[in-house]
Amino acid sequence: MSEPSSRRSFLLGRQATADDRWAKFLSQLRRDCRGPVKLVTDYQAYLNPLQLDDVIQARRVCQTHDVILALDGLALSPKDQSKPVLWLQAGSAWGTVLPLGDTGLWRVDAGCPVAVAKAAGLLAADWPETMTNVAQWFATAFRGQSLAQTGLSDHLVRVDWMLPDGTIEVFGAFGTSDSQPLSSLAAQKVVPRLFELSTTPALNATDQTDRNKHWPLQYHLDALMNPAAVNLAHCLIGHGGSLGWLVAATFKHTQTPLQPIEISTPSPNHGKGLGLSERCELERAIKQIMDPDGVFMSLPPQTE
Repeated sequence: MSEPSSRRSFLLGRQATADDRWAKFLSQLRRDCRGPVKLVTDYQAYLNPLQLDDVIQARRVCQTHDVILALDGLALSPKDQSKPVLWLQAGSAWGTVLPLGDTGLWRVDAGCPVAVAKAAGLLAADWPETMTNVAQWFATAFRGQSLAQTGLSDHLVRVDWMLPDGTIEVFGAFGTSDSQPLSSLAAQKVVPRLFELSTTPALNATDQTDRNKHWPLQYHLDALMNPAAVNLAHCLIGHGGSLGWLVAATFKHTQTPLQPIEISTPSPNHGKGLGLSERCELERAIKQIMDPDGVFMSLPPQTE
């Protein structure tokens, strides 16, 4: 005769269930963060941070309890839909735009409304209204479009970026135009590996003319392919919430605000030399380099 399950649990120790782990996650999140936490579904919650430390603590708690950290307003990849998720608002409680003296540079917090960035003359008025804050704009802008056509080099100077291990690093001009050396060991390990991927023969074999209009990957390795104009901040734009967390972006104020570009039809040579499987493999490699523990949400898989 078998022992009752309650007695076995008492003698051997009850194995933690998904409900137990989720309850512990919520308890620690509410204990460590000042912002309100609300339940969205059985295994999805929402945090509205009251200060940047809430974001820092939320990342740590998510990693501890194996919960996906997702930027509010983005769509979940099919890969993440069966996982526990914390939706995190970008930080509207401190989302400001601040001119940096008379330098012509403006620091914009991730939670700053896109409408405010437009009013300051940093973003053009015709950006989609679906992008409600700068974090969402940065996560979705210029996807599948060559950076050579975007004008980012004249506008986006650097970003303050939280890596998946919690390190906050400033990414900007790099190499011959380096004005902001990498200060953290985490960034110093990641960046050379991204440069190595950018030299992948199949990627460099894609048609150069078409590559200047369309970019075959969902991540912008093209930001690393011109040694004379490398800016690591540009490599992160359009990240889809999957490589880290935007803390703030620094823009150069110009007479013409940063504008969206028209999407034209790729030529027959688009992606030539780089098949779907190779594109997906490169994207998986970038995700593995930047977020090996899967702290942040995944990108949807590419399709032909």
